[in-house]
Amino acid sequence: MKLLLAGNLANHGYFLVKLLREKNFDAQLLMKKNCSITEDPLKFDKNLTDYPDWINFYDTSKQNWKINIIKKMRKFELIQSSTELPIFSYLSKKPYISFALGADLAKLAKEKSIKGMMLNRAYKKSKIVVFSAPHLKKHADRIKIKKSIFLPLLWDYKKFQIKKIIEKNHNFVIFHPTNHLWNYKKNNLFLKAFSKLASDNKKAHLIMINRGVDFKKSKQIVKDAIENKQVTILPNTLSQSELIEYYHKSDVIVDQFGVGSTGLIGQEVMACGKPLIQYIDKKMYNEFYSEIPPILNSKNEYEIYQNLSELCNDPNLGINIGKKSQQWILENHNPEKIIKKYIYLYEAINEKIEFDEIKDRLKF
Repeated sequence: MKLLLAGNLANHGYFLVKLLREKNFDAQLLMKKNCSITEDPLKFDKNLTDYPDWINFYDTSKQNWKINIIKKMRKFELIQSSTELPIFSYLSKKPYISFALGADLAKLAKEKSIKGMMLNRAYKKSKIVVFSAPHLKKHADRIKIKKSIFLPLLWDYKKFQIKKIIEKNHNFVIFHPTNHLWNYKKNNLFLKAFSKLASDNKKAHLIMINRGVDFKKSKQIVKDAIENKQVTILPNTLSQSELIEYYHKSDVIVDQFGVGSTGLIGQEVMACGKPLIQYIDKKMYNEFYSEIPPILNSKNEYEIYQNLSELCNDPNLGINIGKKSQQWILENHNPEKIIKKYIYLYEAINEKIEFDEIKDRLKF
């Protein structure tokens, strides 16, 4: 069976195809030409000197790029598409799986725009919609997707376990690499908590990224800390290697509070053995995991402040939480376990096995 993985958000497609091919599965990748550094396999895989021959590109600068995607897809027996590419899979009239990573399912598929309505229809015509975060189940249900399953995010978490000691320039470093989207991420809750911490404790230092429509408002919340040189602002795009370095030079990483489950940032942080502060919905996690991740679960400004204060006053607390978090992510997101689930999924669809049987076999 010839499989095409269409889409390479955060290099997830590249890593999945690489593992499949190591298992002698006939898979290829379709990705955007001249992509950002966060989606470039050459930036992700240090062993690459050039793109392997199993990577196909589409060029959005060409007038007929949409038709070219559909033509490429028609050469394969099964397609797995992410982001907006399930629309093209649907138009190709080939069997396909939709893979939802976040805002594609949670936001775009609900919009009344042409793109949103087409993605909605593409999801519903998929053989199966796979989602990688617990909170996406409710979004799949809301748009009445009948065939959806959860598979933990497949990722190369071992590469985050660097051994070298990275020096810090400040006493207590908080890293907030999250996009500033208050409605979705609720960065304002954390920033208010940090502002209070910074006024109480001068050794607290925040590193955040200039990214997102609400960044200017975010700066206003911490303006006093900025004046006191307790804030470092980074450019809006960091490579994965740069992110890893900032994870390891920080005492705690703070992510999102409006979603209810960890994203790629949170899971990378746990892989680094660092404490993570964010909000997760325990009820949703209990549905898909045997145990809740050992993070500092915080839902409001007060809880965030309390957890930051405790970590600031007790360095050993962060070390212990980080060790437990690393163990949790390596056990629950083991690539060897997950890749076998994917291979079974592809073969089961090819053999036309009933959805209920597939869903039962893919439970963790």
